[in-house]
Amino acid sequence: MVKINLYKIDDRYHSTFMKFLEEKLADKEEKKLEVEQGEKYYFSLFKIVEEVEKDIGWNWILSEFEQPQLSIRTQPKAVLTIEYDDEIYAVTFGSAFFLVDKYCDKSFAFDFARKVRYQEIKTTTLLSPNMQRNKSISTYINYEELEFDSGESFAKLKAKLNLNEYNDELIGETIEFGNSIKFDLKNPNLQNVALLLNLTKETLNKEEIYKIPVFNRVKDSSLLERLESKLFSNIEEDLSVITISELDIIGVSEVFNNQDTLFELWHGQKRKPVANISFYEIQSFAEEKKIELSKEILNIKVKSFNNGETIRTDKIRNLIDYVDDEERCLLNKGVWYHYNDDYQTYLEESISEIKVIYNPSFDFSDSIHNDFIDEKFNEERSFSEYEELNDEKIKGKLKSKYYAERAFNLLRVRDGFENYDRVTNSYAGAQIELMDLYKDDTMYAVKIGKASSTLCYAVDQSISSLKIYKHNLLEQMPSVKNVAVWLVLKRQPLPLDENGQPNLSNLNMIMLKNKLDSWKKEVRLQGLNPVVYINYKL
Repeated sequence: MVKINLYKIDDRYHSTFMKFLEEKLADKEEKKLEVEQGEKYYFSLFKIVEEVEKDIGWNWILSEFEQPQLSIRTQPKAVLTIEYDDEIYAVTFGSAFFLVDKYCDKSFAFDFARKVRYQEIKTTTLLSPNMQRNKSISTYINYEELEFDSGESFAKLKAKLNLNEYNDELIGETIEFGNSIKFDLKNPNLQNVALLLNLTKETLNKEEIYKIPVFNRVKDSSLLERLESKLFSNIEEDLSVITISELDIIGVSEVFNNQDTLFELWHGQKRKPVANISFYEIQSFAEEKKIELSKEILNIKVKSFNNGETIRTDKIRNLIDYVDDEERCLLNKGVWYHYNDDYQTYLEESISEIKVIYNPSFDFSDSIHNDFIDEKFNEERSFSEYEELNDEKIKGKLKSKYYAERAFNLLRVRDGFENYDRVTNSYAGAQIELMDLYKDDTMYAVKIGKASSTLCYAVDQSISSLKIYKHNLLEQMPSVKNVAVWLVLKRQPLPLDENGQPNLSNLNMIMLKNKLDSWKKEVRLQGLNPVVYINYKL
């Protein structure tokens, strides 16, 4: 029995892919094969055997003990292509999956995965964009259900097939899905590879058995142009809108960017070797090489080395995760995806479980803010710091001092809330702001804004405060039963639900919803109640 790592090549890349193989893996052999019912398959084998010696990455420790340096010979690799009925498939051997992955049809494997029955789930890798853990791997023992949570999308699945519906003389029960499908082929030969392709195509024509949330590739050219333009402008405005993940899926293999691999960052003629890819390393590279990061980050390239051998080169753009709220799209591995219906359905169902409270008396506005500044003007105009300033300049300074969010929090004191905004506690040498407001066993994190990127700060603050509370890390902790995120939205009021409260599903902010979904689970795990307060700055 052997492992067969099967890719389907994206229709758009057929000619590019074949040309790439001919240039990269020069040794080519061809064979034509007819199988059942006269179907014809055209096989081509591309292989490369490099007689190159490479230094190993840990020779330094040998030097410390005055031992001779070691080297290894680069591994051979090969790609088998199968052309059939205007389609191209590929089977990879050795580390050749690094060469094929970027040309593959990313939806192929999970289209198949939805249409087969499993007797056992072994491992899942899930994507959770904009959450604290944006990629997670779970392993199961004697588990039969496909388990996932709202806000999560599958990146990899390993399972045991129910072989009652299949030819158990052809394949084994273990199967893996990622960008490719990895089968156990019992008797390896080209005839059986062709039969395996037949089995795959027959399965793809069946009805779905499972709903598996994944991301659907964006194909509309005008939307792609719009997404790219907004990506560049948003990064220039705020670099924190993008994240770099530790984990990638190449074929069906999990690849951690700091394990067994070294990297080289480069921009133009500027180079820097690094042990891992992180924002810290990229920022250090930019500072050291005088690169304006906000404008050039997407043009930085990353060369990856394994055992001294170059295995791939990527632009940073292909390594980041980014969400466009308005378009409900995600950039992952350099490709734009829509959130598919399954994903959005589960997310909306989860968000609907959060209690939402709206009290119109807490709505905010520029006129309320200005009235508050006038009050402070009358109270503080005689302070020494304003002695030589006219009324207009004094009010300008007061507006900076009592910015909108601070004014909103101070006004709530009149409503019986305790104000903790700008009240910090010392923990592990750092100053921690536990919350903005407190009342009736409820801790509040407050944020005024109109975009997910701004409003998410309140959710992040709440999660951080929750961790401090959970571990009882501060000496004076008030009693807490409810954890609230208070969002003051710069928009027209949301439609109300059957309970007369704002309906969060009408918020066109998928990044914020992902954060709220993760936050809700964290709060409930601590035995507390998550609540979202909604008001408006009109």
